[in-house]
Amino acid sequence: MEIFYGKCGIGRIKLKLEPIGKCSRCRKNSAIIEIRYAKQKLCQSCFNNFFINRIRRVVEEFKMFNKNERVAVSGGKDSVALLHALKMAFKDQDIFAFYINLGINYYSDHLEKKVIKLCEDLKIPLEIYNLKEKEGYTIDEFLITKYKDKMCSVCGTIKRNIFTLLSVKVNANVLATGHNLDDTVSTMMSLFLIGDFEAIRKLKPVLKPLLNGYPRKIKPLITTPEIEDLYYVSLNELPLQECSCPHGEITTIKQIKNWIDELEKTQPDIKFRLLSIFRKKIIPLYEKNLNEELEDIKACSICSMPSNSEICSKCKRVLELKEYKQKLEDLKIEIDYKELQKMLKENNVIVIDVRSSDEMNELKIENSINIPSEEIEKHLKNLLKFKKTHKIVLYCNSGRKSYALTIRLRNMGFKAYNLKDGILALNFSDYENLLSSSWSD
Repeated sequence: MEIFYGKCGIGRIKLKLEPIGKCSRCRKNSAIIEIRYAKQKLCQSCFNNFFINRIRRVVEEFKMFNKNERVAVSGGKDSVALLHALKMAFKDQDIFAFYINLGINYYSDHLEKKVIKLCEDLKIPLEIYNLKEKEGYTIDEFLITKYKDKMCSVCGTIKRNIFTLLSVKVNANVLATGHNLDDTVSTMMSLFLIGDFEAIRKLKPVLKPLLNGYPRKIKPLITTPEIEDLYYVSLNELPLQECSCPHGEITTIKQIKNWIDELEKTQPDIKFRLLSIFRKKIIPLYEKNLNEELEDIKACSICSMPSNSEICSKCKRVLELKEYKQKLEDLKIEIDYKELQKMLKENNVIVIDVRSSDEMNELKIENSINIPSEEIEKHLKNLLKFKKTHKIVLYCNSGRKSYALTIRLRNMGFKAYNLKDGILALNFSDYENLLSSSWSD
């Protein structure tokens, strides 16, 4: 079995599952997954039981919820396995799912369809919150702000606020998020290196609500490795995310995650040991010496969500975005063929075809430069020469791959644009017009 999965900061990854001997548990079926830290090889059925039972144990150990409570689940890319496994482990539990459409091109709509399909299959009610329709902006628009190289942070701030809002709306007692073992440990390590122990404390399995009437937040996947999350989704044929978020830049946390992955090759239980050290030693030590003065939590004057200041972090960022939008005229990230045709008449335009050799067809914009997406790193030094003087237009067959690279160049300060929906969306007359508009003519 081959698995294709889109992972933030890494892109599309490929995994292969094949027989590796007899299952360590049932001793009958062929094992296809090795759990190195547990010294076990499991078949599909035994792995599913292993995965579901672990989530059940975590929920019960930390008293995350009881049978009479409504559990809201954030229905993003990391919560597909969580939503399904919670339903399998607690069949009679009142579960409600949320999905926030963040307006990220070539990503949010794609993921929304996956979540809808999963909730229909599980017969779980779903609340969809469209950011553009509800609040008038998208995550992509933050590329024009000072947060352009901190998009993951902005996105997380906005999602946490909205998930809390939706939980209150549906009278949920608990909000479950899909943070897994890898997410938690890498974040803890990153925060440890900058001495932010208060933020580390907030990564506990259960967080009490800041104000009465709001849900407590839980992490049922806190002891589940990320790779096992992927295995569970694939083996159970759950809606799988094939494309990664175009804003998934390589952040410090992701670099630390890669470092821990390297350690894991020789120390299979390293992630569990790190989690135990933080949870059982570092956090209790910090709390023991913590000034017991209660933080002054109030309702945000704009959205009414809990905040330690008059205006919450989410609303501050949205206000800044609105100020940027009032000052700037050109907010475009994508252009259509007519806009490209007009642009090609200028002398300061570079057009880059990011398709690989096996994606190429007879359609090609004349005088465009072919730099396959996986080779863009090698050419960044040359492109930097044109950062202040030229516009850069990228295209691929569908627009999705080139959009992710456009986002990356925008983050670096380039005047970069993506050809909307790719070159295959052009009809013949559009294509002919583009060829006749070559800037070399």
